[in-house]
Amino acid sequence: MSGMTASVRLQAPPHLNVEVAASTIRLRQVLPDEYGTGAPGEWLRKAAIGVSDGLYVTGQVIAYNGSQATLRTLRGEFHCRTADLVEVSPVLCFLTGKQQLRTADMTVEELVEQNTGILDRLLGTTQRGSRSIPRVLAGYMPARQQPQPTDTIEWINALSGVETTVGVRHAVDYVHFTDGNRRLTASVRDTIGDRFDADPRFAGDQTESPTNDDVTDQADLEELLASIGGKVAHTLTPLTPRPAPPASTNASGAQDNHAKILAAVADDP
Repeated sequence: MSGMTASVRLQAPPHLNVEVAASTIRLRQVLPDEYGTGAPGEWLRKAAIGVSDGLYVTGQVIAYNGSQATLRTLRGEFHCRTADLVEVSPVLCFLTGKQQLRTADMTVEELVEQNTGILDRLLGTTQRGSRSIPRVLAGYMPARQQPQPTDTIEWINALSGVETTVGVRHAVDYVHFTDGNRRLTASVRDTIGDRFDADPRFAGDQTESPTNDDVTDQADLEELLASIGGKVAHTLTPLTPRPAPPASTNASGAQDNHAKILAAVADDP
């Protein structure tokens, strides 16, 4: 924010930076007391443990409205109370995402202690680290609940909002070598890539495919922003390559997208 204007990045496509009136931003800012009582977005895109139908679930928060959250896990999506959420390391979404543990059988504190032991085996904090999934999880959960190396999750980058396919094998290897401070040879680097959410096996995949709702005409966008006193700033390059969007032949799609953009910068909470 600088003077009378502020630069804001649109989380929804077309992922542009826009400059809007500073007064608009002030109307939408989250106050300190709001944050402490569950401000919008406090849990969004974080890795967490939740409770659904008496079972612990571990995944990424993909939707959040203050009192309820939706977690995406290896077993699907689950609705949980935000009051029950406990933040965890993202790699645990891949290692324990299939675990079916009843809350009646283990307290949250005991589950956190179990997860600490799993991470210790993976990273080698107090013992020799291992990237073998069965070895890391042995004694913590039955084999039938352990993930397969080929299992995947559609993971959302916490900063960009871009969704990518990430496999269990990649997530485990990346954390084992990178967070475990192990020597990275060229071959290992080629295998694990440069980011946790950039699995080289799916480098060509585009999971956040453009739709008619995502396609907007630049002239219409500028006209929309002008109507609210804003203008387009420089375009941010997504963290993963995005294919050129198909030409839209649906007029209502453009209107829907305008509504999304307007909602991103409007002064409604």
